[in-house]
Amino acid sequence: MRRLQNVFTGAGSDASPTLGRAFFGLAVVTYGLLVFGASVRVHGAGLSCPDWPLCFGEVIPTLNFEVFLEWGHRVLASVVSFGFLGLGIAVLARPATRARAGWFVGAAAVALAVQIVLGGLTVLHLLANWSVTLHLLTGNLFCALLLLTGLRLADRQDAVAPVGPAVRVVGALLGGMVVAQMALGGLVSSSYAGLACTEWPTCNGGVWFPVFDGIVGLQIFHRLGAYTLLLLAAVFFVAARGVAALRAPAGLVLGLVLLQAGIGIVNVLLAMPVEIAIAHSGVADLIVLSTTWALWRVSRHAVRASAPAAGLAVSPEHA
Repeated sequence: MRRLQNVFTGAGSDASPTLGRAFFGLAVVTYGLLVFGASVRVHGAGLSCPDWPLCFGEVIPTLNFEVFLEWGHRVLASVVSFGFLGLGIAVLARPATRARAGWFVGAAAVALAVQIVLGGLTVLHLLANWSVTLHLLTGNLFCALLLLTGLRLADRQDAVAPVGPAVRVVGALLGGMVVAQMALGGLVSSSYAGLACTEWPTCNGGVWFPVFDGIVGLQIFHRLGAYTLLLLAAVFFVAARGVAALRAPAGLVLGLVLLQAGIGIVNVLLAMPVEIAIAHSGVADLIVLSTTWALWRVSRHAVRASAPAAGLAVSPEHA
């Protein structure tokens, strides 16, 4: 209790590790919120509360299953928001933690503000494709920024081994493809294009690429994105194998992308059962977080490698 009090009052020793763990915890809760949001979408409960920020004009409405999902999603979002507010104040109140992670906290605050507005617009615009997709992307961005804040606060700032340009280039391509594939997934979901192709690996009637427009085109582009993402994850894993600190995150990214591909195939073959559709969304969020972790380590190695190394012990296992 005294340690927690010191974190928020600015007293005592360096609070960075404690605050780092707190941000990791909040990232886990936010991941749960993202999966909860997927459940709301899959169950068709996104407009169960037709107004915003209240629900049927009430703080606590009369609940049925669909209303509970949408209202519960809003309640959990409020918990995450207030949790972030408290932790953000704790970081900014201390010069040491503010210097370390103030930028990340500020960026996360902007992402959260945008996400709240998008949540309202999603309801008021009756689940428009653009609002649903942006809501999905911004939610994942906020969760990734929470993870980065935790990583920054927990970073022991030891010197690390350098990584080659090939790892940095492939890592950047991988990160960009993850964002693109998440956006395509949001468009597929919000356009109800998940079963536009009822077969795999072909589309309809044994055709590989029937059209590239409409909801069938969205599904085709999403599949092509998945194949590209799998290729980049595999190349990144091979390229990063020589850097000890990158093996775990690169392996995790590749494993999750393989799992996601399998879930996507099952989703099509079984006509998108609710549980599999939610799992597909949840694993996508995990891919974002694991890629964020991997790219954090790539970036950290690149920065540290360019700094003077005199008197510093190389420790590639940290961070």
